Amino acid sequence: MRSLFLSFLILLGAASTHAAEPITHFNVVLLQPSPIMEKRVANIDAMADYIKAVQAAAREAVVASGATQAVGGFIVLAVKPGQKSKVWLDFDTLLDLEMRKQISNSVKTIPPFDVTEGPVVFALKVSTWDAKESKRMAPSPVEWKKATRNGKPIEVGRLVEKVWND
Repeated sequence: MRSLFLSFLILLGAASTHAAEPITHFNVVLLQPSPIMEKRVANIDAMADYIKAVQAAAREAVVASGATQAVGGFIVLAVKPGQKSKVWLDFDTLLDLEMRKQISNSVKTIPPFDVTEGPVVFALKVSTWDAKESKRMAPSPVEWKKATRNGKPIEVGRLVEKVWND
């Protein structure tokens, strides 16, 4: 009887262990200097609401993908005047294709906040299914790397303009 009770407790403990989260949000990485961000972001509360909506959409997308890949990385976002937005994904390992598609498509549907005088570029540092946080401090999506192959540094706003339609 005692071993049956212990088995039950072990099973109960296993059932109540921490369930993996579809997505964990570590922080927002601003990819432009504060003076540029302050000049271009018309309403910081609207930007915060946009970030929250993107986080919720990303969570739903990870669940909808059906994939359980655990990986850390970045959801990179750019917002241009005229409420135009773009998303790039930059994860530490190749992201499951369905998860990639779901995240990109879901995030694209979120109406962006108003910006003036040029793009606002930032990233959400995230991980899926309880993966460890990426050790990288900032993202560098493949599309950005291709555009800077000549090795010359380029301001991120200009880089975004350069790769926007790729």
